[in-house]
Amino acid sequence: MWRKFRAGVLTLLLTLFCTLAVAAQEATATQDEVDREGPCSGAGNQFELNQCAARARDKADAELNKAYRELMKDTGSTERVKLRAAQLAWIKFRDTQCDYETVDNEGGSIYPMVYSFCLAKVTGARVKQLQEILRESLEP
Repeated sequence: MWRKFRAGVLTLLLTLFCTLAVAAQEATATQDEVDREGPCSGAGNQFELNQCAARARDKADAELNKAYRELMKDTGSTERVKLRAAQLAWIKFRDTQCDYETVDNEGGSIYPMVYSFCLAKVTGARVKQLQEILRESLEP
């Protein structure tokens, strides 16, 4: 009985996380990507879902690095020191937040997917924040 219950819970969690992952992916995706099926629609097993989540994480990380570099080049030296310190603190926050959000999945095959999608979600929010700061700094 416990195995059936556990399998049911894992299936429910997987469905929930895939749904959340789709929402997180669409929040940072281009319109072309949004028009296609969900980010993991072709995944046939957990390994492929983990790879899909890793791609979403890497995409969000690339967008973060781009926004961060743009902001760094458009700020003065004092602001750069503060931005660098803020970014390092934010990275620690992101990792700790995702550790917290995925604690129930540690040791399971779903963990890499859940953790990667968490990183993508939190990183996407930071990208938007940095882009907004950049827009405000460019306003006359």
